[in-house]
Amino acid sequence: MTDNIDNKTSPGHETEGHVIHWAGIYDALFGWYLVRTHDTVVKLAAPVPGEEVLDVGCGTGSLTLAVKAALGDGGNVHGLDASPEMIARAQRKAKKAGLELDFQVGLAEKLPFADRTLDLVMSQLAIHHLPGDLKLRAFKEMFRVLKPGGRCVIIDFEPPTPWRTLTGLFHDHEMMQTDVRQYATLMEDAGFREIEAGKTRHRMLAFVRGRVAA
Repeated sequence: MTDNIDNKTSPGHETEGHVIHWAGIYDALFGWYLVRTHDTVVKLAAPVPGEEVLDVGCGTGSLTLAVKAALGDGGNVHGLDASPEMIARAQRKAKKAGLELDFQVGLAEKLPFADRTLDLVMSQLAIHHLPGDLKLRAFKEMFRVLKPGGRCVIIDFEPPTPWRTLTGLFHDHEMMQTDVRQYATLMEDAGFREIEAGKTRHRMLAFVRGRVAA
């Protein structure tokens, strides 16, 4: 997951957004809210036992663990984030939960997976951190790694509202102006089909999802 608070990036990173290095504080500030949304995200993604799943911008791994819990013993879940600190915290969570999960440092615009190897790619509150050019590259990468018939599910901020505009006075302005519906065009440009967007039951969060042609 990326953010504009720390301007240091690890060597070799192509991500132009800034990488979060304060994983513990991030969990303390936002973890309680994210955990409340995971059931909704898992239902939207609808992982199926036996599938290979990737959580892009997994942060400290709470959604990745929730997906694994939904899959049970069948299927594998991978978590990817540009922040080594986030990945380290995610790995500790998995170990504490007694789960074998593949967490690794990596970039949304350069996914370390072979072509057509995954069934489901998902991402929550991560894509908005990427600059415009990297968003399209990230969607193209998600398309590349998905098998025919594979799905992509993105959860991010809903269209701007007056309340969010006010909030933007105190938080990152670009983040507050995110409209998840704009991702539908990027997904189409990347090759996805059957694209749909809509609200979730959580304030501020919306979704867009698409599929690779079978």
